[in-house]
Amino acid sequence: MALRRQDIERRDFPIARRGYDPDAVDAHLRSLADRLDEQGATAASLAGAASEQVRAIVTAAEASAAEIRAAADEEAQSHLARVEEAAKAMLQRVDEMEGDLGKLVETLREGAGRLASDLAQVRGSMGELQAAEAADKGPTVEPAAQEAAAAGQPDDSEGARLIALNMALNGTPREETDRYLEENFQLADRAALLDEVYARVG
Repeated sequence: MALRRQDIERRDFPIARRGYDPDAVDAHLRSLADRLDEQGATAASLAGAASEQVRAIVTAAEASAAEIRAAADEEAQSHLARVEEAAKAMLQRVDEMEGDLGKLVETLREGAGRLASDLAQVRGSMGELQAAEAADKGPTVEPAAQEAAAAGQPDDSEGARLIALNMALNGTPREETDRYLEENFQLADRAALLDEVYARVG
């Protein structure tokens, strides 16, 4: 049971002779009551201050937690946005690379087709030229070959004719072909061979 001021200042004590002076007792009791009131006020003040401090601490903690949560959410959103942007850029780059690769493959296919067509045309032209050459030569031996054989020199006219024909088909000037034949073949009549080849190529 809590001690109250009324309990200290009660005046319903029995009166007896030869006891303490009632006024002195009353004064002492009032002093005790005053001190009790002061202690109660101090305790109430301390309790109020402590309660206020606790409330301030709780408020600050809640505010700090809210700030931390908001900062974490903002950082997470920013990180997510960066990841999404990087992923989008990567996908776009992959699409561009796929497009470039498709164009490259298509270009290679077209180039391979043109190359095959050109090779077929070259083979056809070579066959026609060889057939025409065989028809023109007939079974007889050319005088230049006879002269080379008589002189004891190797006859390179067939190989030289094929080389000259290939160079002429590739657009090589006659002077360059003549120089190449002079350096690499022994021919009795190089000029006649070149006349024949370049006349057929046109």
